[in-house]
Amino acid sequence: MFRKIIALGWKNIWRNPTRSGVVIIAVMLGIWAGIFISAFFNSMAQGYLQNQLDLTIGHIQITNPDFEDQYNPKYSIEKAKHLLNNLEEQEYILQTEYESQSTGLAQSAANSYGVTIHGIDTTHSGTPPVIQYIKEGDFLQSIDRNPILIGKALAERLKLNLRSKLVLSFQDVDGNITAGAFRVAGIFDSFNANYDKGNVFVLRSDLNRLLGNNDLIHKLTLKLDDFTKAPRRAEKLANSYPNLKIASWGTIAPELEYVFSMTDVSMYVIMVIIIIALVFSIINTMLMAVMERTHELGMLMAVGMNKRRLFGMVLSETFFLTMVGTPLGLLFSWITISILGTIGIDLSAFAEGLNAYGMDTVIYPDLDAVYYLNITLLIGIAAILSALYPAWKTLKLKPVEAIRKI
Repeated sequence: MFRKIIALGWKNIWRNPTRSGVVIIAVMLGIWAGIFISAFFNSMAQGYLQNQLDLTIGHIQITNPDFEDQYNPKYSIEKAKHLLNNLEEQEYILQTEYESQSTGLAQSAANSYGVTIHGIDTTHSGTPPVIQYIKEGDFLQSIDRNPILIGKALAERLKLNLRSKLVLSFQDVDGNITAGAFRVAGIFDSFNANYDKGNVFVLRSDLNRLLGNNDLIHKLTLKLDDFTKAPRRAEKLANSYPNLKIASWGTIAPELEYVFSMTDVSMYVIMVIIIIALVFSIINTMLMAVMERTHELGMLMAVGMNKRRLFGMVLSETFFLTMVGTPLGLLFSWITISILGTIGIDLSAFAEGLNAYGMDTVIYPDLDAVYYLNITLLIGIAAILSALYPAWKTLKLKPVEAIRKI
């Protein structure tokens, strides 16, 4: 009998194919749009997070506890090379970078701007990721004396070109103001205009000479095999090296941790909003179907069809109406995401605005398979919930009154 009720529910949804088709297409488009938008924003958020970790923060940073409070160059990491060797023996650490660092003023003949000066050792295997964004020149190689790598935004502000002269002024380890003339060896252009304007790269030997100590290392940056384990790894390292400040990316940039933790929530919020809209559409359709078939439903009750089976019939109709469009919506969204995830969505027309927030101009939509499964479960629950009210209205019908209605 249960199979007959199910079969009757399936036949009933095709008694008005136009109306059922509209609902099925609405479900399909709603699911496609919801999943695609979720994949788009998921990729945008993940891309923003990864870009920031790769270019500016890393997964774990190690500094002298007093350095970041005052940016005084005398607060360097003691026995940094020995620490570096110990860290490189850890299997979970994929890459280590180190640098001396100072903050100062970059001056050209045209203008000046405050910058963070990174002293890089080009002989170390862990070269900074900014290399991949070099658009002109090279990474501190083409000029023999005091080369410098600057961002495109800073070059435009200071009106500098390749081989232009730039003066950096900053405080040395004794607290005196020192300065050095550098010549532009390369210009980089990353996804973050603010980073490009506020950071310059020089040789560590040149920076340390001006700072007054050739062995200075102010910051170690670690990249792990799994960045989500960074807080636990940082805590363990902090216990081993209590005299150093060891912080994970979430501690250094809480806004990035918030983005990471809220990405999944945001995706499900978008999908739930769309499903709620679909639920009301389905309820409206089923109520219309029930009202149109009042006479028929009364006849079924009069000939002995009990309320449980009537409830099951309306429930199955609503469930079929919803679930026919679901696999089509999932399929089309998967195809769309697969294609655009390969070729990307070019948003270079909005490059200026996106770069101001440190985002890429090409988005590659992507979504984990588990998300498709969870969406299917959500829609199944929504189908059942949307069936309850029309089915309840059916149960409230009285056979005699229903039969009299035309």
